[in-house]
Amino acid sequence: MPPPMPSTTGSGLPPTTPPGAVVTQTASGAMLTINMRPKSTTSDGQGMFEFRDLPGGTYRVTASPGQYSAGYLSIAYGAKKPNGSGTFDPGTPIQLAEGETFDKATIALPRGAVITGRVTDDNGEPLARVQVYTIMYPPGSTRGQRTGGGGQTDDLGQFRIFGLAPADYAVAAEARGNTFVSPNAPPETEEDKNGFMTTYFPGTGDEASAQRLRTKAGAETPGVEIRMVSGRLFHVSGMVVDSQGRAVPRGNGTLFKRSSSGMTTPFGFGMDEQGRFQMRNIPPGTYRLTVRQQPPAGAVRNPDGSMSEQGEFATMPLTINGDTEDILVTTSPGATITGTVVFENGPPQAANGQAQLQMRVSAMFADPESNIGSPNPPPAPVMPDLTFTMKGLAGELLLRGSAPQNYLKAVLVGAEEITDTPHEFKSGDRVTLVLTTQASTVEGNVTDAVGKPVTDANLLMFSEDTSAWRSSSIRTRRSGTDSNGHFRLQGVLPGRYYLIALPRERISGIVPGADPSVFEALTKEATSVTVGADEQRQVDVRVATGSGGAQ
Repeated sequence: MPPPMPSTTGSGLPPTTPPGAVVTQTASGAMLTINMRPKSTTSDGQGMFEFRDLPGGTYRVTASPGQYSAGYLSIAYGAKKPNGSGTFDPGTPIQLAEGETFDKATIALPRGAVITGRVTDDNGEPLARVQVYTIMYPPGSTRGQRTGGGGQTDDLGQFRIFGLAPADYAVAAEARGNTFVSPNAPPETEEDKNGFMTTYFPGTGDEASAQRLRTKAGAETPGVEIRMVSGRLFHVSGMVVDSQGRAVPRGNGTLFKRSSSGMTTPFGFGMDEQGRFQMRNIPPGTYRLTVRQQPPAGAVRNPDGSMSEQGEFATMPLTINGDTEDILVTTSPGATITGTVVFENGPPQAANGQAQLQMRVSAMFADPESNIGSPNPPPAPVMPDLTFTMKGLAGELLLRGSAPQNYLKAVLVGAEEITDTPHEFKSGDRVTLVLTTQASTVEGNVTDAVGKPVTDANLLMFSEDTSAWRSSSIRTRRSGTDSNGHFRLQGVLPGRYYLIALPRERISGIVPGADPSVFEALTKEATSVTVGADEQRQVDVRVATGSGGAQ
């Protein structure tokens, strides 16, 4: 008889926590004999949960509060920090042999932090129905992240934001007027042109000047008084036409406002039968205006559910420091390109049960922060003859594609290589993607200053070539360490690299669109590594302890 399958049991809740936590296990590691997807279950009234019939392998288990227990935070088994605190703590992996049972996976959900306060006008009078939200600043990052559901002030101007992870926060308040008006609405009065600006605690319209609060799990930070800033609001109007000069009737668009930290605030608008639109109560700032039509008739869905074609669209930067009238917005179907996939070492075989190789070519913005709201082109399926057609390309993009046991080596437009160079494609461009199996593996162990294995480090490997200093480069590789402090980086192309092991709190600044200065700072602590073609390299490193990481 075969040995019994292992199982994992434990408690996902401390005695004071309500039942109904959602517990999820994910599997990884070379011991696995089958490809397993994450599995979830719900804890019972005593907080107990169980996963049965698991193959031998390495598992991580995470528990999240139930729908009606939002005052608690998600956390992984063995983790010291909850999820959402700006750092990633994967917790302690559970290693199971065939037939083994692990029954000590006790996870205590920590209570979240709370921020309470009041919002008033210039005269100290309370303001009701004002939206209040928090902006979290992860360790080592200057970019804020809007978090949680926020709250709304009551009739006394009071608010309470709960379920916050321990971190540094700014608190913002927004008392928006109605921005959508009919295109034929009468002009505003002078009184209508003034209103409240987005205001940051304690009472500034400048996010960089906001006072930050440090929260603690289970603790309340009271007395956050925000006095709203008033100012001149502006009027925006225009018309939307398609690529043939025809009015776009009854469409919808969005005006995205950008802040200094990369945060965005959307303002929606609609068009009438003549394609006209009008907006009011728009604060000054830098925006991106986007309009997107419905997919054309006859468009079909790809196997992953995405549309093979998208409707015409428009995206344009807009700076508003006064009333902005008669904007002409012209939509476009975007560029259409064709291409071929070339396998240096021959195409791989189709997976079991598939008649042909399933592969797609996708496009991504080199700097997502600068293109917020812009539509991503639909991915293009690769045909049996290894050709593809991609539609709807606009803006500076990077092309990507992969196949089993193959790695992207180069992207060419004609004879020009643009692999890691953002490129604005034109209709008729002919593109070649070169994939190779001749990629190397770099693995090793991470230790601390006294030689002890570091089980929660993040490995980052990036090229010495400064033109490839971006997180989306094909020469940038990331990984973590296992329970023995071991790491493995696959798909490394030949070249000279920097390799660094970072504590989890220093990896948060390595995001898409990160400034090259982030990588430059890391070179001061990194190890230089030269990698050849199709080789296995062993490189042991110590975890970086300096302050030269992601900023």
